[in-house]
Parts: sequence; C-alpha cells; structure tokens
Amino acid sequence: MMQEILLKSALGIYDLENPSAILIRHNENMTYKVTDGENNYVFYIHKPTDGYSLGIFEKQNRSDMLYCELKMLSALAAGTDLIIQKPISTKNGELFAVLPGGIPVSLLKWVDGETLESITHTPDHYRKIGVLTATLHNFFSSHIMDFSAYCRPSYDQSLLPSITEKIHAAYQTGVISEEQAKAVRRVLDEIEKRFDELDKMGKKIIVHADLSMSNMILTENGSISPIDFSLSGFGHFYMDIGSLFGHINNKDERKLVLEGYKSVRDCEIEMFYVEPYFALGVILFIACQYERAKGWDWFGKAMERWCREIFIPLAERKSLSLV
Repeated sequence: MMQEILLKSALGIYDLENPSAILIRHNENMTYKVTDGENNYVFYIHKPTDGYSLGIFEKQNRSDMLYCELKMLSALAAGTDLIIQKPISTKNGELFAVLPGGIPVSLLKWVDGETLESITHTPDHYRKIGVLTATLHNFFSSHIMDFSAYCRPSYDQSLLPSITEKIHAAYQTGVISEEQAKAVRRVLDEIEKRFDELDKMGKKIIVHADLSMSNMILTENGSISPIDFSLSGFGHFYMDIGSLFGHINNKDERKLVLEGYKSVRDCEIEMFYVEPYFALGVILFIACQYERAKGWDWFGKAMERWCREIFIPLAERKSLSLV
C-alpha cells in the first residue's frame, strides 16, 4: 500500500494525464513501465531493494549522481545515432525530482524492443554489442562536456578500500569463508597493480559499467540500445569489455564482440587488462549483494567456482583465457 502511495505521488510530479505503471524489476532502483495514453515511459524510483547495498559509493551524493546520469543520457541522445532513453522533465522543468525522505525519481522515454536476455542470440548480435560499446566509448572520449564536474563513481584504485570493507563484512556475516575472503583480498591487490599500469597508458572515460544482457535492448529496427546507466562512472574502456565478458561465456562469442568493437574503435585490446575488470565485476556483485546472498542456495558453489577459476589464478598472474 505504501509503495502504491509512493508511486502515485511520484508520477504526479510529471505532466501525465492518466498514467498506469507496471513494476519491471527492483535492484538498485525500482523500475516501472509507465503507460499514459499512447505514450510509454520508463520510471525509476531510485531506492535499492532490501539487501542490495550501494554502500561502496556512499561518498557520492545520490542527487548529484542522478543529475550527471541524466545529463549524459541527454548528451548521448543529441550527439550519437544510438536510440537512448531520453530524460523527460518534471512539470517544473527539472531533470528529476526528490520525494519526501530524499528519494530521487526520474522519467525517461521508453525504447521499444526486447532485452537481449529474452531472445536467442545470433553472431550479428554479438558484433552489434561490440559496435554499441565502442560507440559509447568514442563519444565519451571526445565529447566536450566535462562530466567530471558532476558526481559519478570511479572504478579505479580509490574504490578498492570500500570493496575490501564489504568483503570483510561478508566474511563476518558468514556469507563467505575466511579463505574466500583472503582470495578476494589477494586478487584486489593484483587488480590494483594492473590499474596502476593502465593509468600510465591512457586516460579514463565514462563507462557504462553494467552492460548485462538485461541492460541492452534489440530495437524494432535491429539496432541495440543501452539502458540503465545508474552505475556508470569513470574507468578505463577495458571495464565495459570485462563486464560484457562476465555475461558472455562462449569464447567465440566474445571474439565477435571484439570484432564489432574494433570495427568502430581502432585500438589494441590486451586481455591482461580485461582480466582485472572481468574479476572486478564479480567482486562488485558480491560487495553489493552479499546480504541478499544469505538466502541464495546457489551462491556458495558459485563463490567456490569464482575463487577457483577467477580470483586465485588472477592473483597468481595466470591467464584466465577469456578468448
């Protein structure tokens, strides 16, 4: 009942005549599809579900983070050919609003199509994923807007102490074992070393940071649209490639992603630097969701596999053979 009241109050901030809403999912945000006559929108109430902690980003102001995210989406919609969920302003002309209690809300244009997690993939889909990723990286490498003036997370060495604290909390609550916590701490040390090397090689850009199959839409014209930039922030371009590889298990399919990427962005891609971000994606999942993991029957075996196949080999500087 309280959720319905919150939703009704939030939608009243926008110039909608008779909106109806259906909850799509609730992770870092409550995400709704809103229908108002013939128009569809995606509506976010920026409140994480119970047990989903964004505490590793607690130094960031939520309103500042959201403002930057919406500015990025507006810039992408204006400056690329990508189909983007463009922000819709409130009745007062603001990019977003804040409800009583400090909960931000935002309304975006709906993109028609299907998420990639709901369809059977073809080789062309994987190439298009690479093209999409490279297009984002080209834009953020060259666009004149200074996103550093706003508040976004940094996926670099500065994030590692907060992650370490969360991993220790996961051990203290019994979600992971002492040996598993040690394995994560060891691989974080190796990740930091490789980040230091990357800093000498090139600048950071804005990365999406969560290019899962559920955050990419195959549109009606056959293109792929990125959605949900809520975790986007500063990092080396390798982060999005490592994140993608975390959602694509087949090596040949990963190679198709790289093929599409290089068709747009002429650069060397070294697996040695994809690997730390590949591991970081798993570690961030643990750090943000360990409280929820208490009730997941599958988590214990997954943690054992991650330690055996990712964390320990990477800490020992062995190749993960990602492609």
